[in-house]
Amino acid sequence: MMSGISLFLFHVLLVAGVPSASAQVSKITEKQKSQLIKRFPKSDANKDGNLDDAELLALREFLQNRRRKSDSAPAENGKSQAAADPWRTAGFKQVNTMGGGEAAIPENGKFRVFVLMGQSNMHGTARANELKPPFTEKHERIRIWANGRWEYFVPTQRFGPGVSFARQLAEFWPDDTIGIIKVSIGGTGIRGFEKDWSRERASLTFDGEKGSLYKDLMNAVTEAKRISKPEFCGFFWKQGGADGTKKVLAEEYYETFKQLISDLRSDLGVPDLPVFVPSYTDDDGLIKAFNAKLSDEDRDTIKELQVKDVAGENLPVEVLLKFLNDASLAKLRQLFGKRPYIAGVIAAQNRAGREISEVTTLFPGQLPKGADGTHYTAEGYITLGKITATAVQNYYQQKR
Repeated sequence: MMSGISLFLFHVLLVAGVPSASAQVSKITEKQKSQLIKRFPKSDANKDGNLDDAELLALREFLQNRRRKSDSAPAENGKSQAAADPWRTAGFKQVNTMGGGEAAIPENGKFRVFVLMGQSNMHGTARANELKPPFTEKHERIRIWANGRWEYFVPTQRFGPGVSFARQLAEFWPDDTIGIIKVSIGGTGIRGFEKDWSRERASLTFDGEKGSLYKDLMNAVTEAKRISKPEFCGFFWKQGGADGTKKVLAEEYYETFKQLISDLRSDLGVPDLPVFVPSYTDDDGLIKAFNAKLSDEDRDTIKELQVKDVAGENLPVEVLLKFLNDASLAKLRQLFGKRPYIAGVIAAQNRAGREISEVTTLFPGQLPKGADGTHYTAEGYITLGKITATAVQNYYQQKR
């Protein structure tokens, strides 16, 4: 996948029919040259800190060849990867900007690694320049998998909850090192993350071109095991919005998530791997929020529905889901917007915390959001990371 800088070169240098490449490269500003050296340090052949026309033309030829190879490379798992580089996939795009340089793993203590996966609010949309110390500083006992290796965890562009999550756990385990392997991408449904990936299933949430995100994760796990000795200590999952868009996705969310957890535990070799899932709200809050939007007629209809458990007790959440599943899509869109089936996803995550062993569903409440009303602010991500880290701490304290 080409970077923004590389794409700029294609616009300026690689346009078909340009009569004089030299004339084109001369239009590149000094600031742009500086950015190019940072992105492609070997392009500065004479190491003088600048790019002359000859060096720019050589870089142009290099990028042309790379594009040709990329265009001719066969698609694998639904994606074409430049030079078959497993660390330049959609799942790693953001996390590669969060590394602060290659870092060895301390020999003392355990190397406790956590897997983080999800869509935009795991990915993180807050700007790195909004971070304040100590989150802007390298920590000698925190690592993140970036650019195909373990690096210090210092975001340079955007960040999510992982920053404060890792920092708090490093304080909780003062003799150990904390590692983060994160695979995330905004707007992605759960089927984009499943082990038994298929383009057809992933395309239900328009994720077919992203390829198998589970394979991205396992590529990182395999390489991390080769170069270090990770002890996998938890799975932090923040995802769900994309699956609220279609009825079938919401209805199958619980079973899909259950299978994801099972596959992950098996492939990591940790049968009781703890799972932490920040949900939007608990069942009571879900019922209250949706009832507030319903008409008196709708509420009367709900009262007539009966969904009982094995003990014969009425289940309010199941009653609500039955009503919503029977309602027309037009009505649900009118009431709940572009995610008409989100209640089913929330209920499934809450159910996972009750019914799947070693799964903890969290209820952070209303965290600060940005102007779009969907993504958290910097404060919101910091808070979410701390809340989830506290849940991890509580889990391990109870295991002692």
